[in-house]
Amino acid sequence: MQNLRPTSLEEFIGQRRVVEELSIYINSVKQRRDAFPHTLFIGAPGLGKTTLSRIIAHELRRNLKETSGPVLEKPGIIASLLTSLRDGDILFIDEVHRIPKVCQEILYTAMEDFALDIVIGKGSTSKTIRLKLPKFTLIGATNKPNLCLPPLLDRFQLVFKLDFYDEAELAEIVERAGKELGLNLERSASLLLAKAGKGIPRQALNLLRRFYEYLNGTNKDLKRQITSETVNEFLRLLDIDEWGLSPEDRRYLFTLYHHFNGGPAGLESLALTSQISPSELETIFEPPLIRLGLVSRTRRGRVLTELGKRYILEKGLVLGGRQSNVPF
Repeated sequence: MQNLRPTSLEEFIGQRRVVEELSIYINSVKQRRDAFPHTLFIGAPGLGKTTLSRIIAHELRRNLKETSGPVLEKPGIIASLLTSLRDGDILFIDEVHRIPKVCQEILYTAMEDFALDIVIGKGSTSKTIRLKLPKFTLIGATNKPNLCLPPLLDRFQLVFKLDFYDEAELAEIVERAGKELGLNLERSASLLLAKAGKGIPRQALNLLRRFYEYLNGTNKDLKRQITSETVNEFLRLLDIDEWGLSPEDRRYLFTLYHHFNGGPAGLESLALTSQISPSELETIFEPPLIRLGLVSRTRRGRVLTELGKRYILEKGLVLGGRQSNVPF
């Protein structure tokens, strides 16, 4: 299966303001022949944080090293990683908020001073040696910036908040990726896949890959134009409705309505009852439901909106106090 990610800013669809700004900064860095500013991308999983980081490195023709916050659990790992960099290298850290605080302290010092303080020995015989680091760029990605230490956040010179995509943008992404797979999608067909993507390119592209396998597995003619009727057959197989909601999405809504009387409900309790892990519930399922106006997050917990309640009733997910068509 081909890599469907764009490799340049020209190919990147959506996030127009972010792309325009990045284009300016990339041109400036090329002229100055300097390191790219430390950059932080904030947004839900699947919105393009990793892709934009790779594009920056590709446009500048810089070496890119990728890692993630959970891997950087000890100061020694941070030190080894930083000392392996060269001038102009770009270090991309996904889930930067998951780096332990002691390691975040090492990281933000290195970002500002391009130096690393190492303590040798113990007790009264210990001494500190400062190692000079190359002038590197750190690009961080997070959906929880509040878990980063304030001094670390302050070291990022560029901060971009990535928004959810509208259906037209997602449809364009789906159509372009479809062509890479040899599929000719009608606009109405690509819009259906886009809606099921719920504003997130990764989800839309994952659906497109599954749709491609579905077409192959059912011996459909891939050379013919793909219609909305064919996509609807596929979505019915996956039990994805006209809102683009999956069985797991409906399980979340049903649980909040039936077990918590519409809320408020705490994250842990809701996750336990709906049989969805807290991390998946918070990062994967909730953001699209909030964006659609079906769920609201308050200080007291998760609350089903009036629109969410209407959705539950119209879908018949509550019949005589029992669930219907909601797999547990």
